[in-house]
Amino acid sequence: KIEVQIKSMLKVMSEGIYEKEHILAMTLLSAIAGESVFLLGPPGTAKSLVARRLKLAFKDGNAFEYLMSRFSTPDEIFGPVSISLLKNEDRYERVVDGFLPTATVVFLDEIWKASPSIQNVLLTAINERIFQNGRNTLSLPMKALIAASNELPAEDEGLEALWDRFLVRMVSNCIQTESTFYKMIRQKPTGDIAIPDDVCKSISAIRKRLKDEATQEGHKEMDYYVSDRRWKKCFHLMQTAAFLNGRKTIDLTDVPILFHCLWNTAEVIPSIIDIVASSLTADLDRQMEKLQKEIDQAIKKKSQPVKKEEDTRNQPEQFSLV
Repeated sequence: KIEVQIKSMLKVMSEGIYEKEHILAMTLLSAIAGESVFLLGPPGTAKSLVARRLKLAFKDGNAFEYLMSRFSTPDEIFGPVSISLLKNEDRYERVVDGFLPTATVVFLDEIWKASPSIQNVLLTAINERIFQNGRNTLSLPMKALIAASNELPAEDEGLEALWDRFLVRMVSNCIQTESTFYKMIRQKPTGDIAIPDDVCKSISAIRKRLKDEATQEGHKEMDYYVSDRRWKKCFHLMQTAAFLNGRKTIDLTDVPILFHCLWNTAEVIPSIIDIVASSLTADLDRQMEKLQKEIDQAIKKKSQPVKKEEDTRNQPEQFSLV
């Protein structure tokens, strides 16, 4: 049955990708329906990986990826102009092999930075699945175009038509659940260098403080932003340090490496140092806080006056008539 095949396909596609199963399911649905997808989210949240996995759904599928910038040219997206054809046959055609016109799944990051010349070609490619290559009209094998950005299109910049082409629009965020985050981190251990629970508790304390700082008045969220991709690289760095020190596990002595990995602007360096340093004693601080509460409760209970029981020994007996 087709539903069984789809479930099996999604299981394979989502292996090693966490909290993105719904995005994979929607991109597969969109590809089968011939629609395009826009993913809104910060860098390092597996948006490009979703596109790479999507190509697995198609036999002999191939993917084309490109990170847009203000200086991107049509040659980089659709292929360079053939010099030999232009020189020998006076024909203006592009060499499209390996570029967007021959891809099954296309992923374009920072889509709103595309120049007007690129946007115009994309409009036709998305809507009609054709590409005009000189005098020839090519039918595109593209099943889905997935575009991404960390922002929505700016108003009054002529992006409305391109924005309208993306029927499916989804948000791709960092992993939210700590247990899932550590599944991702522990997915492929470097040289079998283990990540113990005490280090995980320390990192969780750092992650919580970073989120708290990002919400403080006067702070910018991206100043304290650390992507899932960056966290994975941080753990890889700590695992490498443990290996070079002859250990088979990370320990808390590796955590200060993060002093140099988590800041995004010079202004937040002191805060990052404080956050990382505080995390080293976070578990001990929690235990001390718990112990202090227990002591306070014991003292409070001890200081409460003991209620005297009523002396009923000399009370006259009461009888009832039945």
